[in-house]
Amino acid sequence: MIHLVAAEGLKLRTTRLLLGMIPAAVAISLAGVAGTVLVHGGGDRAVLESAKGVRQVLSATGAGAILVLVVGIIISAGEYRYGTADDTFLTTPRRHQVLAAKLAVGSGLGLAVGVVTSLASIGIAAVLYSTEGATFPLDDAEVWLTLAGTLVYTALFAMLGVALGSLVRNQVLAVTGALAWFAVVEHALVNLAPDIGRWLPAAAGQAIIRTPLDGLLSPLAGTALLATYAVAIALSGIRVAATRDA
Repeated sequence: MIHLVAAEGLKLRTTRLLLGMIPAAVAISLAGVAGTVLVHGGGDRAVLESAKGVRQVLSATGAGAILVLVVGIIISAGEYRYGTADDTFLTTPRRHQVLAAKLAVGSGLGLAVGVVTSLASIGIAAVLYSTEGATFPLDDAEVWLTLAGTLVYTALFAMLGVALGSLVRNQVLAVTGALAWFAVVEHALVNLAPDIGRWLPAAAGQAIIRTPLDGLLSPLAGTALLATYAVAIALSGIRVAATRDA
């Protein structure tokens, strides 16, 4: 199993994917943090330094998770797009092991992106707090709980992407379908039917990063729910891979 994970990691490192998508994910998150400080601060030190203000600012660190999900889709569905799935499954006939290795690599990548994003977000938030005449509360538990949630969020979204790519297999369809779901369908359901929307993947992710919105699940419940989505879709993807030709 270790050699499969190493092989999947090598595939990822030798593509141009990381050169564009990962920096873009980090940049989107940093822009979200910066924009939140400037918009919600408004020169009001008390607002920025409050627990709600800190959660509002740092929850933006999850903004780049959607690109991490896209990377996860490409990790699995890209094999079918470029015709390398045949060679992969001939080398490793036990297809569930291949998907397990992809899930491990995807989650590790998501975790790494979460670490980089969190560290960079702390830096930019501290600088912008200073320009607003406030002090970024590094000793506040809210800071570290929210950043820990970011690591979980990005790791699980990467896993969800790998699972979706293995189930749908058409890379373009999987990416466009996922973006349409999160940007349109789920957004509408969260606003029009919040009792349903809170149980959907994006809302679960927002709960994990402690976004100060009404009606969200607890961070722990959000983590369990998003992990359940990822595992359920991955199991479906394994079944599809085992019963269909590459």
